[in-house]
Amino acid sequence: METLESSKQTRRMQLSGGSTYIISLPKNWIEELKIKVGENVTIIKNSNKSLTLVPHEKDQQTDKSIAIIPSSQKDSGESIKRKIIAAYLAGYKTIKIKTKGMRIPSEHSRSIRELVRSTMIGTEIVESSSETMIIQILTRLPELSFDTALKRMYLMANNMVVESIESLEEVDVTHADEVVNMDDEVDRFGLYMRRNLVLAVGNESVLQDMGLRKPSDCLGYRAIVSRIERIADHASLIAKRTKFVEDKIDSKILLKIKKLSEKSLEVFEKSITAVQEHDFEKGEKVAEKVSQVIDEEKQIMSKIKENEKNATIIRFVLEDLRRIAEYSSDIAEVAIDENIQSIISEE
Repeated sequence: METLESSKQTRRMQLSGGSTYIISLPKNWIEELKIKVGENVTIIKNSNKSLTLVPHEKDQQTDKSIAIIPSSQKDSGESIKRKIIAAYLAGYKTIKIKTKGMRIPSEHSRSIRELVRSTMIGTEIVESSSETMIIQILTRLPELSFDTALKRMYLMANNMVVESIESLEEVDVTHADEVVNMDDEVDRFGLYMRRNLVLAVGNESVLQDMGLRKPSDCLGYRAIVSRIERIADHASLIAKRTKFVEDKIDSKILLKIKKLSEKSLEVFEKSITAVQEHDFEKGEKVAEKVSQVIDEEKQIMSKIKENEKNATIIRFVLEDLRRIAEYSSDIAEVAIDENIQSIISEE
């Protein structure tokens, strides 16, 4: 185990030639890292006022190499999927599923293929035999700045809510099924973004490429990604409820539902704007508007009669819309927490 003395040393800064500062590095460190005289070393100025030195040939390698996941009869297909997702999020570029002297169980093979096809962006099964399956992550990280990726994920979830209300109004089951399928795309994109955030925490180059200011931003943005996924889940639930509507929902109640959905989506949009613009005040305003949405949901809910047709479905939909507003409040909270320094002073 590496000790503090072997991983941390204090060296004196020296001035060379009047314009260049130099610092010596321990010989054993250089030998251990296999850096040769004359090779380039990348120096990164971090946001926390520290410096990182990276050997040039390793600078481009932001992904970990190979993760080997053992497969046995006692594992379930879901267990194998969880392990693969964990390795994907950890930043491994190649994931190998391997057995010892036996065929990969058919349940595992089906689960792996379904996972790669439906859940993990930029992955392919590049090798498959009776005892081994190899998944390769082909996308470079990061392909998108975080703001661009966040906007794309927001638009997908927002569109799901809009279309779920449309399917409910028209009692269009086919349209509703299309909305439910869109949820898989949001989840795939969310998984891809969380992978990038995990890599950015420990790699200043990835952090800068993603347009983030400091490693601690990754914690808040991971929470945002999770909340957008939850909003998409509630849009999917609204769409699924379409199948249980008897005839049509009363037009007056439907109008109230549509207005409430518009207000929920308004706070959703404003919460994303507050995050992207690093605006404390806008985050505060979202929190206030969410309270109004919750109050309106309660008022509509109180007027739903027990014997009214579709009463149960209406209540569930109203609750879904309230939850969308509440998740938007959570997103705005990140903007508030991340930008508190903009409105306070220190003694």
